[in-house]
Amino acid sequence: MIKYNRSLSKQEYDIVYEFIDKKLEIINLDEASKILKIKKKKLWDIFHRLERKGWLERIERGKYLIVPFEAKEGWLEHPFVLASKLINNYYVSYRTALSYYGLTEQIPVYIYIATINRKGKLEKDLQMYKFRFIKINKKKFFGYKKEIIDNKEVCIAEKEKAIIDCLDKEKYSGTITEIIKALNSNLINLNKLKKYAIKMKNASLIRRLGYLLDVLNKDSSGLIRHIGKHRLIYLSTIFLKNKIEINNKWKLIININKDYLLKW
Repeated sequence: MIKYNRSLSKQEYDIVYEFIDKKLEIINLDEASKILKIKKKKLWDIFHRLERKGWLERIERGKYLIVPFEAKEGWLEHPFVLASKLINNYYVSYRTALSYYGLTEQIPVYIYIATINRKGKLEKDLQMYKFRFIKINKKKFFGYKKEIIDNKEVCIAEKEKAIIDCLDKEKYSGTITEIIKALNSNLINLNKLKKYAIKMKNASLIRRLGYLLDVLNKDSSGLIRHIGKHRLIYLSTIFLKNKIEINNKWKLIININKDYLLKW
């Protein structure tokens, strides 16, 4: 029997116990009203008190994370586990995934989440974490795997797809210098990397990848026929648009000095 917590009223305790007894991790007002047979208007006030007391954490309007009984003050859920509760059809990617795999030393401010679902707010603060939802096209929703963290199943981009996602949206990578650093890792499967790049059907991404692989003296074969016949583009979308040189092979305007790219 779980010891009664004196910070809760009898009604509040019964409500929290009911949720945990049913092994619920998140709850919304509609579901709670049906389970508890309490009108939503009254339940709203109760939930507000439980949130103040630290037994619920609001995910979004009318939707709450249930804090376990065994949780101590300052309890934190793993951010990837939280991400799995915030949205469906998602995977953790970009700079966050690079950090998870040890492909960058930089610690991201945001937990970057790729999703094909619409999300009202692009950003969400929960516990001590900042979540950023990046809406992507369904054709780009691949290359992730399920891993177990804290006995929970979470979806995370594979190493190769995390790099490709970063090339697709450089602003979530921490800059292209972090991407080339990740590309240099011996943990990367080059064939899978190139396969995923081609599958994205993004000629600009392929050009940038091909150039970076050449800079690292890695095998870029198989990419050149997918670069298209479009106009020249800049290597980095974040750095200033100054022209250091033109790379005709990959049809790129190089706006980052090669020494700077490799300064690490």
